[in-house]
Amino acid sequence: MDLIEGLYLVTTTVLAGVGATLSAFAVTAYRSSGRTAMAYLAVGFGLVVVAALATPLAAFRTAFANPRALLLVNTGLLAGSMALVAGSLAVYEPGTREFVVSEPEIEEIRDR
Repeated sequence: MDLIEGLYLVTTTVLAGVGATLSAFAVTAYRSSGRTAMAYLAVGFGLVVVAALATPLAAFRTAFANPRALLLVNTGLLAGSMALVAGSLAVYEPGTREFVVSEPEIEEIRDR
């Protein structure tokens, strides 16, 4: 394996690991808050992981026979993921449980 191929695998592993971690955080945030924006983030970061893993698997399996197709698929998945991440910023959801302070906590703050 060439140095460049080894570096490619290392950076791909890091990208997939970070993407999976962010996706897991977003799923946890979705479960606790019920915000659709967090679901968008989870799917968006999940697509980053799919792109990070599928591209090198296909590349090494085909011996990098069609780099243009690999780049097209990789860029398409990343573009979709960024669209979902951007969409999560654009979603406005009044009435969700994000940063909700309970009534007893509000009363306690007022009493101070």
